[in-house]
Order: sequence, then structure tokens, then C-alpha cells
Amino acid sequence: MDEDKAAKEGAAEKPVENAGQPEAGDSQEAHSSKLSAVSDQMLRLQAEFDNFKKRTAKEKEALSHSAEAKFMLRMLPVYEEISLAEKEAGRLPEGEVKKGIMLVLGKFRESFQKEGLQEMRLVGEKFDPFRHETAMREESDKPEGTIVRVIQKGYVFRGSVLRHAMVSVSSGKKQQEAQKPEAKPETGE
Repeated sequence: MDEDKAAKEGAAEKPVENAGQPEAGDSQEAHSSKLSAVSDQMLRLQAEFDNFKKRTAKEKEALSHSAEAKFMLRMLPVYEEISLAEKEAGRLPEGEVKKGIMLVLGKFRESFQKEGLQEMRLVGEKFDPFRHETAMREESDKPEGTIVRVIQKGYVFRGSVLRHAMVSVSSGKKQQEAQKPEAKPETGE
């Protein structure tokens, strides 16, 4: 019994060598297929990681663009109020107030243009529901569906509509005030 016990203890003390390695009986093909499977798995993981990096970079850029657009949208009312002040300042004699308004408005315009904000040019264009909102229709000499008047300016930020323009659209030619009845042909009876 002591011999069996000693043999068991001796076997337990021996470290397991070649763990995870193929046994001597495995062929070269087995090694090659395992290496190829591991290599393929690594390539797939690398491709997945590259795709993950690209996707997160796009998401980060989109999030940044969205935050900038929201900020621009909040600044538009301030910009428009200063633009109204510019119109009123035109009536003032040259002075510090007028110069100040013009300076602030110029800085706003310059900053907005550098960031990619553009005011829509609208009068005379064809109505586009993706860029404009119709507030009213009015008779005019312009063709039907043409923008006649801008009620609220629209803005584009880096190619996307930031705020739709509110416009008045032509309903077509002005109708004659009174249509003259056609003269009846006279008959010689």
C-alpha cells in the first residue's frame, strides 16, 4: 500500500508538460490548421476593432455637429435682433452707438460664416417643402409656387437646414379686376 501511495504522490508532484500543445502523434496538418484558424480569428478581431473605431469616430463627429447646430440655433434670435438694430441704426446720425451695432453685427456674421452658417436666399426661388414653410399664399405676377416674400429667414448650417424659412408663395397671376363679358356677334336680321 505504501508503494501505491508513493507512486500517486510522485505523479501528483510532476508538472504537466506540453500543456495545450499537440501531442507528438498529431500531424503537421493539424498544426497548420490550428495556426490558420487562430490567424483568421485574429484578422477578424482586428477588422471588427477597425470598424468599431470608424463607427465611434463618425458618432463622435455627428454628436459634435449636433451640439454646434443647437448652439447656432440658440444664437439666431440674438443675431436677428442685432440685424433689426442695424436697420434702425441706419436712421441715426454717425456716432458711437451706430458704430458699435455695426461692429457687433459684423463679428457675428464673420463668426457664423466661418462655422458654416449661411442665410438662405429665397425671393424668386421655387417653393421647396424641405427648406421652406408656407405661411400664406398671395396673388402676384410671378408663376405659381414661387416665393414672393420672406416672413422669417431660413438658415443652412454646413449643408443641412438649421431653420426652415417661413415664406409667402405666389398663387399665380393676378386676376383681372373685372372680366369683360364677350361681345355677342351682331346678326343682321
